[in-house]
Amino acid sequence: MIAERGPLRVAGNLVWLPIVLVAAFVREPPPVHPLGAVAAAAIATTGWALLGWMRENPPVWWTPVGIAATGLGGVALLATTRSTTPFAFLVYAVLVAAVRLPVTAAVGTLAAMVVGLVAVSLGSAPAVVAVFVLLLVAALLFGMGRRESASRAEQRELAVVATARAHEEHARAAALDERARIARDVHDVLAHSLSALAVQLQGARLMLLRDGAPPDTVAQVERAQRLAADGLAEARKAVAALRSEPVDVVEGLRALVADAPDATLQIDGEPAGLAAGERETVLRTAQEALTNARRHAPGAPVHVRLTRRGAATELVVHDRGGAPARRQPGGYGLTGMAERAALAGAELEAGPVADGWRVRLRLPAADAMRA
Repeated sequence: MIAERGPLRVAGNLVWLPIVLVAAFVREPPPVHPLGAVAAAAIATTGWALLGWMRENPPVWWTPVGIAATGLGGVALLATTRSTTPFAFLVYAVLVAAVRLPVTAAVGTLAAMVVGLVAVSLGSAPAVVAVFVLLLVAALLFGMGRRESASRAEQRELAVVATARAHEEHARAAALDERARIARDVHDVLAHSLSALAVQLQGARLMLLRDGAPPDTVAQVERAQRLAADGLAEARKAVAALRSEPVDVVEGLRALVADAPDATLQIDGEPAGLAAGERETVLRTAQEALTNARRHAPGAPVHVRLTRRGAATELVVHDRGGAPARRQPGGYGLTGMAERAALAGAELEAGPVADGWRVRLRLPAADAMRA
């Protein structure tokens, strides 16, 4: 069943109702049965109003009852008045049946209207009755054509949606293949290199201890070994992230903060409606900011705050390491964060503040991004 919706369509369906009613009663002579005419007009008007005001998801009885009331009321109004104007109720009933009901039901409605028309027009000229019957048939054919046109338009829309969905799935599959390739490259090159470096540094440390090297030399090698181990852990996290879909933002942040002993997490309103790329941007930005804090300000407290402001989402990672001038701006980490934020349509600010270093990522509302 095809539902007609929208205020303009409802107005178009109902605008003719008062015109038909006025035309049916203002003509001379007056109705043969005034009370019967009023009752018939009330029934036909109720049916027309039901059909004209089509709800979004109407009950199954809505359209059949409206068609029956409109048609039967129109036939009764024809019988109780000397006007032919109530014939419009029959035409409207047949037209709506052709548009909204199955073909068999629409043809049955036409047959019922024809029988009623002939029954109340026995004293009329046969040619006039034949013209009215042809008008009802024309209304049926017009309604069926309109229904078919609407069905074809709906099929075209479904085809367009299916095509767009297929393109999205293809693009997603290509992106996953590319992510898998990058994950393999990172694992095969970077992770293996860092593993070998960590082993070599461990050997160098043991040799220095054996040969009695100065403590500061041993400390430098141990620090290099820790950096290699941290880099290996980050590389493994990157590989895992590339091979899996982004998890829930809040859960992902909790996992990242749990791995950073000096970090705390504050959630002010859980974000909703973030796309996969936006979730990944938030998590990867937080990961890189925590890594930089651990590298440049070890032991300093780090505060991670995720805030939802209306439909926008904001992430702030603030470490209070003090002496921000010792940091060197730039680097591939910040560059990667900026590139990822730009791809997600987000705003990124990263730089020194009075008591340390702050990274701020803001994802605007979806409507603002589309604008």
